[in-house]
Amino acid sequence: MPRLPTVLMALSLTLSLPAVAAPAESHRATRLGSPSTRFAPPLKTPEDLRRTLLSETLRDDVEQVARKSGFSGDMADLLHAAETAPIKELGIPPKTRLPAMSTRKKGKAEVLHNVLWAGKKPIDAYEFSFISGERRYRVVTPKACSNFWVEEQLPPSRPELALNCSSPAVSTGDSLVEVCCTLANIGELAEPRAVLALPYPAGAKVRCVSGGADVSDATRLTWKFDNLASGEVRTVCANFTPLQPGTIAFAASATAQRSATVSGAGVTEVQAAKTGGSN
Repeated sequence: MPRLPTVLMALSLTLSLPAVAAPAESHRATRLGSPSTRFAPPLKTPEDLRRTLLSETLRDDVEQVARKSGFSGDMADLLHAAETAPIKELGIPPKTRLPAMSTRKKGKAEVLHNVLWAGKKPIDAYEFSFISGERRYRVVTPKACSNFWVEEQLPPSRPELALNCSSPAVSTGDSLVEVCCTLANIGELAEPRAVLALPYPAGAKVRCVSGGADVSDATRLTWKFDNLASGEVRTVCANFTPLQPGTIAFAASATAQRSATVSGAGVTEVQAAKTGGSN
């Protein structure tokens, strides 16, 4: 047994070496549509694609392919997009390297990564895009085989708000001055929480406000909006009584959980109230 310590030492040294990630395996595809490897029957229309991805029979396989493709979002978002998103035609030229492609091995859904399209003609495919979480994804599906995959698209989607405030250019001292502010989500992501603040301007006193305003602060009005969807617009208004002739400047701002702070402003020139009388 004189060699045993040496053998154990060599084994220990071997096991202590850091693991090295294996390079992604590459694949080469020359034709599509084989009944033994296609994910589902060939597609002829966008509605065929919707039925395939929304099929209850294929539901588990669709999720498995999506996850193995690298999709880390909510499957409900993918399925909703499969039902409602615009589907476009796509031509994939020969020699294009695809990030992934689904297939079947002995009937089981699998995903191949790093696939070189080595066919002689472009792949006729469908595609649609959607947002899940804070990421943008694309689903690509060759028509001949339904061997779809999901890939993340760059640049990532960005949250963005816009705020516009308006008030009459001129008013008289005996009239209320109405200020309206419109907050719009012009980004591609839903805004979980936004707060619009309208400080009381110098030279005016708040008279009435639109519903939902928080009036507990003696210096400003605030409105809170939860789950402001992409494309959604909210408008709020407040009426002020001028205390004296002069310029009243309004300056609102909106802060949010995801989006950068935005601002809006308005200016009203208050003229002296007209007095009645006759010559």
